[in-house]
Amino acid sequence: MGRTQWIAVAVVSVLLLLTYWGCPVRPPEMEEGFQRGPLEATGLESLIRAARANLNPAEIATLSDLESRLKKEESPIDQLPILKQMAGEWYKAGQPAISGIYARRIAEEENTEDAWSITATTFSICLKQEDIDDKTRQFCAGQAEQAYQAAMSLDPDDPDNQINLAVTYTDYPPKDNPMKGILLLRELERKYPDNARVYTTLAQLAIRTNQWEKAEERLEKAVELAPDNPDAVCNLARVYETLNKMDRSAAMAERCTALVES
Repeated sequence: MGRTQWIAVAVVSVLLLLTYWGCPVRPPEMEEGFQRGPLEATGLESLIRAARANLNPAEIATLSDLESRLKKEESPIDQLPILKQMAGEWYKAGQPAISGIYARRIAEEENTEDAWSITATTFSICLKQEDIDDKTRQFCAGQAEQAYQAAMSLDPDDPDNQINLAVTYTDYPPKDNPMKGILLLRELERKYPDNARVYTTLAQLAIRTNQWEKAEERLEKAVELAPDNPDAVCNLARVYETLNKMDRSAAMAERCTALVES
C-alpha cells in the first residue's frame, strides 16, 4: 500500500472515530434560526413512510414494538428510555432525519446542552447524505440550526457547537446569505485564535475548493496548536503531497500513522 493510500486510510479512520451516535432557551438574536426550515416542512409520518421500504423485517418489528411501547407510556420521563432506543434504531437503519426527530423530543424534555448537541449532530449527518431529496435536506438543515442554537444558548462558551453550526451553514447555505458559514468561521477564528478545530474546519473548506495553499497554512497552524491532533496531522500530510512537498508529506504521514495506531 502506497503512502497516499495509508494517509487516506488513516484519515477515514479518524473521521469514523469522531463521528457521533450513541424547552430550549432561545435568545432574541437566535430567533432567525428557529424560523428557518420549520418542523412542518416535513413530518415524522411522511419520513417513516418513505423509509419503510428500506427497512428489513427485523428492523420493522423492532421499531413497531418500540412505537407500541411508547404509546402506552403517558409520563414524559417514562417515555425517555424508549425515545432513546428509537433514535438509536432509526440511526442504525440509516435514517438520521427520523432519528433526529426523536432526539429532539429527548432534548425538549431534558433541555441540556448535550441533548441539544446530539440532536444537532444527528440532523447534520442527515445533511451529508447524498440520496436525500431537497425537502428533507431543507428540513434537516433547519432542525440542525435550531438545535445548535439551543445548545449554544445553554453553553455559550463552548466553541464546538458554534463551529458545527458554521459547518451546517456551509453544507446548506442560506439562500439570502450563502457566505454565512465562512463568515462565521472567520469570526470564530478571531474569537478563538488558539482553537485548532477552527483551523482544521477552515482547511477542509479550502480543500473542497482546491485552495491548497490556504489549506496548508491553516493546517500548519492547527498542527502548531495541537501537534497530536490526527485530523490536522493526517490532512496536512495529504495537502503536502498534493502540493508536491514530498519530504514534508512523508514526515507528516509517519506522524499520522503513529497517532491513528495509538
